[in-house]
Amino acid sequence: MKILTQLFLKSKMYSNEISSPGRHQCLEYLKTLRNFQNDGIYTVYLGETYISESLIVGEVSSNIGKVKLPPEGLTLIHAGGIRGWVPWRYRLFFQSQELWTSPKAGGANDQIFEELCQVLRKSYGKCTLVMRSKHWVPVAGLQFQNSSDDPSLIPPRKPNFILGSASRTPLPIQMTKISCPKIARHYGHELLYLPPSYPHLSPLEAAWSSLKWAIINNRKIFTVTAFPKINDCRCIHLKALIENAIDGVTPCKWKSSFNRVKKWENRYLYSQA
Repeated sequence: MKILTQLFLKSKMYSNEISSPGRHQCLEYLKTLRNFQNDGIYTVYLGETYISESLIVGEVSSNIGKVKLPPEGLTLIHAGGIRGWVPWRYRLFFQSQELWTSPKAGGANDQIFEELCQVLRKSYGKCTLVMRSKHWVPVAGLQFQNSSDDPSLIPPRKPNFILGSASRTPLPIQMTKISCPKIARHYGHELLYLPPSYPHLSPLEAAWSSLKWAIINNRKIFTVTAFPKINDCRCIHLKALIENAIDGVTPCKWKSSFNRVKKWENRYLYSQA
């Protein structure tokens, strides 16, 4: 009886998800993506993840109730496909200030995206670049004939704050609706946006999870005593820790993540047959 109940609840949840208001948008995205893939165009996912300070140092702040304070942590931006991470210099930001790299002053965000498009063209040829709609920042005066054609116009869900967890920092790369598509087209790439409420259709979700577990499991290895006589003063080799975590997302893990995404895609597509 318990098993039947679980199957019923799972079936009901799946049915609700399929019949959600964003279903049409999701199906259009999947059909377009499959057409590109059938034409032999390599698919690359661009995304970001927030790495809290407590995740790096292994300590929980005592001010867990003050959600209004700016969160301490890093925002990692990277891209990958079924062959693994894109051979592109990933970006790491601390409170919207980029670490270790210094992009040029004017239009730095567009230059970062253009740099990625250049690498994709050189490494894989023409690609389908998939990114989440929250990367978009509306441009003043830009209008659309049909709001349903633009996923970024759908209001995002209000984030749920969990006790003990820092609030999420805004994405430091703010790409405009005008420059980003033009840059992609200039290098011959196709640009697609993940439908809202369907983050599990990106293999990056599993990659971020694997990366964070690698940080948790290996942070002690990259932590040393800064001063021998002061045990409480320690130094974390942050760059080495992040690079090790990125390298830990192996091609085998990428393949496994893509297989899960493919199963979800098939469920949504074949449910309409």
